[in-house]
Amino acid sequence: MKNIFLFMFCLNYIGILISQNNSDVNVLSGSLDQYTISKHYTFRESENALSIHQVLEDDGLFKFEEKTFLNSGVFHPYNWIRIKVLNDSEESDFIFEFNQTYIDSLEFYVLKDREIIQAFPKRGLHFENNNNSSFLSNKYAYTYPIKIPKHDTLSFYVHAVVNDGAFRTVNKIWTAKGYEQRSEDIKVRSSYLIFFAGFTVLVIIISIAMFFFSRQRLYLYYAGFVAVIFANLLGLRYFVSPLFFEKYLFFGNNFLEMFTLVQAFFVMQYLKHFFYLKTYYPKLHQGIGRIAMLTFLFFVVALFLRRFEWFYALSYYSAKLLLLIVTVGFYTIAIKLCFKKEIMAYYFVVAYFPLMLVVIHYLLTALKLTSGYSPIEWEFVIFFEIFVLTIAMAHRYYLLIQENIAYQKKLYEQRLKISRDLHDNIGAQLTFIISSIENLPYGFKISDSKLKAKLQSISAFAKETIYELRDTIWAMNKNKISLDDLQMRISNFVEKANTHSEKTEFSFSVDNSISKDIKFGAIKGMNIYRIIQEAINNAFKYAEAKQVSVSISNAGESIKIQICDDGKGFDLQAVENGNGLNNIKKRAKEIGATVNIESKVDKGTNIHLVVDY
Repeated sequence: MKNIFLFMFCLNYIGILISQNNSDVNVLSGSLDQYTISKHYTFRESENALSIHQVLEDDGLFKFEEKTFLNSGVFHPYNWIRIKVLNDSEESDFIFEFNQTYIDSLEFYVLKDREIIQAFPKRGLHFENNNNSSFLSNKYAYTYPIKIPKHDTLSFYVHAVVNDGAFRTVNKIWTAKGYEQRSEDIKVRSSYLIFFAGFTVLVIIISIAMFFFSRQRLYLYYAGFVAVIFANLLGLRYFVSPLFFEKYLFFGNNFLEMFTLVQAFFVMQYLKHFFYLKTYYPKLHQGIGRIAMLTFLFFVVALFLRRFEWFYALSYYSAKLLLLIVTVGFYTIAIKLCFKKEIMAYYFVVAYFPLMLVVIHYLLTALKLTSGYSPIEWEFVIFFEIFVLTIAMAHRYYLLIQENIAYQKKLYEQRLKISRDLHDNIGAQLTFIISSIENLPYGFKISDSKLKAKLQSISAFAKETIYELRDTIWAMNKNKISLDDLQMRISNFVEKANTHSEKTEFSFSVDNSISKDIKFGAIKGMNIYRIIQEAINNAFKYAEAKQVSVSISNAGESIKIQICDDGKGFDLQAVENGNGLNNIKKRAKEIGATVNIESKVDKGTNIHLVVDY
């Protein structure tokens, strides 16, 4: 019996020793597809100085950590990791996955009993020739094919340099079969990203189109914001190597901070318009505009000073702090505006809520207070933010259209009221004046021939004024003047001119190839009519023409109007400021038309007017 107890005690002691010896070893056992490494030895250098051989000479440099998520924060860019792995599984071929984005330099060594049996080439942003052929796969992880014999123990040494952002990683070991499924998942996820890339480009194009239609800079700033945030947070992770920006756009190794400054500039510029801050908080609106311009100025200066070590640290912390203040500040403003029932603020609160959670997690990560990656993927955060804000921008554009329609309706009603007042008041008064003047010879004995002529002249002028007033009221009562309307008005004027002149013959023709759907704005149509009217009056009153013709023909995307007469003509230089020529040129300039006047003494006058429609 005593021997049995002694035997059991020995077995228990041996088990404890084995357990202690394996307490820092990651054991691969049974049938598995993947294993998340939880036992590490870590060493954080103050500078990138030690080689693998120097590290191997002093095991006391390392500190043991038992956790799946390693996080050194933003203050330790140079990191060594030592991992022990015992293979008790049925597999021997594995893939080691190091999951960390924006690695500047990554070294990976395989050791057996402190002897290097395999050293992989350096990888990372600055060693892109050694990376996987697909940059997309490098986002998800840097992978290394390794062979661990059954029931054998190997050590892995990893040396990682991260200059931009926090060093944080989850390391996994996959079987060859397990990583096949991982590869398929990466391909599926990649297809979503391609869709999102197309969606983002579409949003940028639509925003620019909205800017050209509305002439509101809000949409241009929003397009810039979407472009920068996509390039910064998604384009660099998946589609474009950050080295492209470092080499060709002068952003240097601190490209993230450079992008952050530009992003903050666009955020401030578009949100101050998005929230109608000029209406709610005029001083804040003005202050944000100034801060935005100072931020852009800081960005320009940073492009030249980024090469200095002291400025690199300054730009890193100032850019992160600025974006944090801007994000939290505008979120606070949005919440306050929600109480004022500003609909755009509701959109913003919803769009930025996932981002606020990520910001909080990022701060905790930077301070080494988190134990895992952000629970919300960046891809979802950015897609959700852009999707909701784009709906908000479309809604705002719709409200702008509705406001414009309401304004146009109100303006049209005012025009109708003014035209009625002109017709009822001024028109009636002019009619009374004409009637009174024409009745004067019957009520009074007027023998003076000069006085009679003067009264007749005043009466004719008043009648002409009524005709002009009617033309003005006609134009005011229309939002658009069609070519048919213009043709009818010109025909009536030409017909009236024919009845008043027995010596002059008037003609009017329109090319049948001209579309009947052509319409002009009220001002443009009225000016075209006035130019023709002025030209006919000049030919009738001053040129003593026997024939006057008006023709309208097609000229591509324009119409060509030609007024010709066979009158006595004039010297263009001698009468440059006379005969209503200035009026014709002024009206043509107002509507963006091209006018050409040709005239010679005793050879008539030709006026060519080309108008876009």
